[in-house]
Amino acid sequence: MPSPRQGRVAPWYAASASMGLVASGLLPVLLPLLVAQVSHRLDFVAYVTGAYNLGLLAAPLIGALAERSQAYRTLFLGGLVVIGLATAGIPAVSDLAPWLAMGIALGVGTAAVTVVGNLLIVDFVPAVEWEPRLGWLQGFSGAGQVAGLLLAAAFTSGQMALGIWLAAATTLPALVIGRIGLPVGQPTVKPHASPGLGTLPHQAHRLSWAALSRLPEVLRHPFGRFLLSWFACNLGSAALFAYFPLLMRRSFGIDPSLTATSYAVSATLGTALFVLAGDWAGRFGDRFLYLVAVAVRLMGFALLGLMLLLAVPGRTELALLGFGLITLAWPLLSVAGTGLAARLTPIGEGAAIGLLSAIGALATVIGTVVAGPVVRELGYSAVLVAGLLGMIVAGAIARGGLPLADAVAPRSE
Repeated sequence: MPSPRQGRVAPWYAASASMGLVASGLLPVLLPLLVAQVSHRLDFVAYVTGAYNLGLLAAPLIGALAERSQAYRTLFLGGLVVIGLATAGIPAVSDLAPWLAMGIALGVGTAAVTVVGNLLIVDFVPAVEWEPRLGWLQGFSGAGQVAGLLLAAAFTSGQMALGIWLAAATTLPALVIGRIGLPVGQPTVKPHASPGLGTLPHQAHRLSWAALSRLPEVLRHPFGRFLLSWFACNLGSAALFAYFPLLMRRSFGIDPSLTATSYAVSATLGTALFVLAGDWAGRFGDRFLYLVAVAVRLMGFALLGLMLLLAVPGRTELALLGFGLITLAWPLLSVAGTGLAARLTPIGEGAAIGLLSAIGALATVIGTVVAGPVVRELGYSAVLVAGLLGMIVAGAIARGGLPLADAVAPRSE
């Protein structure tokens, strides 16, 4: 068992970095480009991305399985194997059915590495060490995302399959290094204990059927109104994150390599924003920070919409700024959303954060899949309309339906 005196960085964090490189960095850029180029079907892009998001919904099941079977090592390293194999197989096929299967597998593998990686900390080290270690783990994932985006930028103009295979290959050394320092023995934290506050990926598995059965009760509470706002926010944003490299190229003439590089800069800044957001939430309150985050994302969508309508000097730079505002809003949304869920919930902190994560993932799946035929028929402007409407609805619900002062959540589950 790791002790507080040991370093907060472990070699097995390399697996999280590899997952971030593949799933959060390279594939969001190259996968839409590859699918559109090979299939000549814009709707296929949404379906494959939706399949990946559907696989992510396995997070609660994987978390429960890990804690009940104590097969932490197997599930963690097995998830990385699945990521590598599914990623390597994507360029080798050209039909929707195998792409969907690999997308789901990739989502399941990503969920396994993310959730079990968090559990390898919260179930094996003292509570005082959770947040610093989780921060480092997330930092490795974020660094991997930046590396993946920069790698994607080098392959957007051709040889996309080679770029994807290179990303898949990073899972091999990560598997070797990822075995080093993994906790062994029995967990020291009671299974299903809530690990306190943190960003959403830290608690994606904290969901149970008991929590789901209380959803009707929750919807009559301020927490339920917040869930509706969260659903609208994720639903409105889903299409953009499925299509952004294609949208930026077709609508604004921005090469995907420049979009990927811009995204890498935003992801780097976002790492610092996670830290700052925690301070801002404590100073100004989660409700205020959440409303600011929604407003920032709304401004990003509005700026993209204006650049779509107007031919003005600096149009490329302003479009990239709009996209940057949308991506930079996420750290604020994540921290504020987690805090609101924990403080408004009538069903217990851990279950509430798990429910919040599941609602967000479900909204993303629905929004992505619905975007396929809509974008095919109406074009990329529909993506921006969806984003604007989603942010307006999310902000209106939060502003009118959430208490001005944060409530204190019950501590029992």
